[in-house]
Amino acid sequence: MRLVGDSSSRGRLEVLHSGVWGTICDDLFAAAEVRVACKMLGFGSGLKIYNHKYATSHGPSWLDNVRCNGTEADIAECSHSGWGVHNCQHREDVAISCAVNKVEVRLNGGRDPREGRLEVYYNGTWGYVCNRGLNDAAARVVCHMLGYGYVGRRSYTYRYYFGYVTGPYWLSWVRCSGTEKSIAECRHGRWGAAACIYGVQAVSCLTNNSTALFGGGSPRQGRLEVYHNGSWGTVCDDGFTDAAARVVCYSLGFGYVGRKMNFSIYDVRRGRIWLDDVQCSGTERHIVKCRHRGWEAHNCGHHENVAISCFGESAARSTTPSSPPMLRRCHR
Repeated sequence: MRLVGDSSSRGRLEVLHSGVWGTICDDLFAAAEVRVACKMLGFGSGLKIYNHKYATSHGPSWLDNVRCNGTEADIAECSHSGWGVHNCQHREDVAISCAVNKVEVRLNGGRDPREGRLEVYYNGTWGYVCNRGLNDAAARVVCHMLGYGYVGRRSYTYRYYFGYVTGPYWLSWVRCSGTEKSIAECRHGRWGAAACIYGVQAVSCLTNNSTALFGGGSPRQGRLEVYHNGSWGTVCDDGFTDAAARVVCYSLGFGYVGRKMNFSIYDVRRGRIWLDDVQCSGTERHIVKCRHRGWEAHNCGHHENVAISCFGESAARSTTPSSPPMLRRCHR
């Protein structure tokens, strides 16, 4: 079932039968029928509306004289004249407007709050999205809902990375244009319609060259890593000074503070090494704006990974010739 009109919650009601989309006549179509249709589409209650904005002149009229008691899970379970049996014209096609339920999203299980398995709060319960049919435009809508803007993409969904899940799978086949305010406005399958054998969908709201500090028990302290070309990687400590640490801390939204730390307590022995011989003047906007050897060009091992602390009072008052420009915080 779908709505063809202003959005996925308002428009001409159509059903798919024998592989072809067709309309429903408005004869006898009232509150109970609207409730069943809106429920199938993942919404709450709704209203029958004038169809003049959503009229069509082609395609079959699949259903007529639809009568529901309001508890059916599918409009096809309601009584009707039979598929393709009707005495109406397209000017009598039914149109409805469904009330959009409040839907919330969150990301869990990732190394950074900006990535992880996608979880959706619907009907009072947190559930998951099936790894089937969600497009990158839908991922961007998710990231917008989380306050990161229209950025993002589908991400890896391996269970060892994002964890095992229990609970309902609320959605599958989520298809967005990328401008919606909520994934509830996108086209999707029925809410909680079936079990999922494809695994849980994951989303990343990380932009290229994002930075984060890992292993320190706080976003302000830990091993420095850069997210580049879809992978996290470390930074060698060769040439890395407190000025470079302050650039990192400032780009993370912690102010012009920071110092290089002893790496051993934040040890990691695998993964990419992205940067080496990083040299900053201290006024750059981001670590990648500092001089370095080039991406993945290095002569160091993971025992030389740099770690940073962003705790302490701002050093800008006494040590900078001119304060760096104000930045929008890019890590939460």
